[in-house]
Amino acid sequence: MTPIRALHLLKATGIAGAETHLLALLPALREFDVTSALLIMEDPRLPQSEFAARAEAVGVPTACVPIAAHIDPFVVRRLRRAMGELEQRGPGGAPFDLLHAHLPHGEVYGAQMARAIPRMHFLITRHSDDRFRRSRLLRPVFAPTLQRAERIIAISHAVARSIMALEGMPPAKIEVVHYGLAGRAFAGTARRGSLRAELGLNDEPLIGFVGRMVTEKGVDVLLRAFAEVVRDIPRAHLALAGDGRLMGEMRARAGSLGLASAHFLGWRGDIASFMADVDVLAVPSRSEGFGLVVLQAMALARPVVASRVTALPEVVESGQTGTLVPPDDPASLARALTEILQSADRGAALGRAGRNRLEREFTLERMASHTAQVYREVCQPSSG
Repeated sequence: MTPIRALHLLKATGIAGAETHLLALLPALREFDVTSALLIMEDPRLPQSEFAARAEAVGVPTACVPIAAHIDPFVVRRLRRAMGELEQRGPGGAPFDLLHAHLPHGEVYGAQMARAIPRMHFLITRHSDDRFRRSRLLRPVFAPTLQRAERIIAISHAVARSIMALEGMPPAKIEVVHYGLAGRAFAGTARRGSLRAELGLNDEPLIGFVGRMVTEKGVDVLLRAFAEVVRDIPRAHLALAGDGRLMGEMRARAGSLGLASAHFLGWRGDIASFMADVDVLAVPSRSEGFGLVVLQAMALARPVVASRVTALPEVVESGQTGTLVPPDDPASLARALTEILQSADRGAALGRAGRNRLEREFTLERMASHTAQVYREVCQPSSG
């Protein structure tokens, strides 16, 4: 099998879903004769030293390049210089075979790099169906990028449908590759009891939420639902892990609802330990490209209550591994959470089924194998 060298490009502002995905995928690709390097565009005010260090720690050569603004006419020059340095760190200083772009800035500037280097194959992964892409004003920005891409990897069928419907991409150009997780390894990092000790809890019912404090994640819906949960289960608590522009507003909303047992924990690096201590994970999103946190809950055998939107029904089997409820419906969300909290046996059964489904359908090996297959189809089209 001919080795492939892949360069991954994105703009990062922290370690969220796409970044966590890459930290898992890039080392796993080595099992399929794909070596990877990582180029991170960073706002100088938000240096990505932690992300870069974590990538280097798993054997992925990484470079950070400053980007001054959304439109930076000089960033491609800096990216190409950094790419050359990363090539020299690889086997024999060989050039990269392909450029794999992630997230909007990676797409736009990656396409510009690829146009300047005709020998380099160009792929995109779409990690969401962000609403801004529906703007007619922005379509001309991304249309040339999609045309230059030889293949578009969508992380869910929902994202794939969005690309076809909104941007007119032919199905033959799109490949769905679900996120995957090394479930047992992830669960093995959990320190059970640490979250409850931190919160001063023993056996109180505990709902978990992990995500950014942004409108799309539906934290406001969850807070209203939790206000109903505590009427039926006064001992219940809610732990929210994540940060974002709405943090202050959500704290204020919890206060106005009298939710003294809602704990805003900020960004956490110990998500396995977090999942190990919650009784159920709430995912009240208004839209979701995939929902990596659902896989993390499944790895710890935790049931999930999620909105029936976009990609979440592809991951959560309602009635089997959790419950799906209508979006923007606090009453339905509250009922589903209460039902699980009031039946420990039911919650445990759903959690076990989720863990089994993860090990069957959403493994890291499966994701890496599928991604490597796409690379070979692009780089060696005659090999099939």
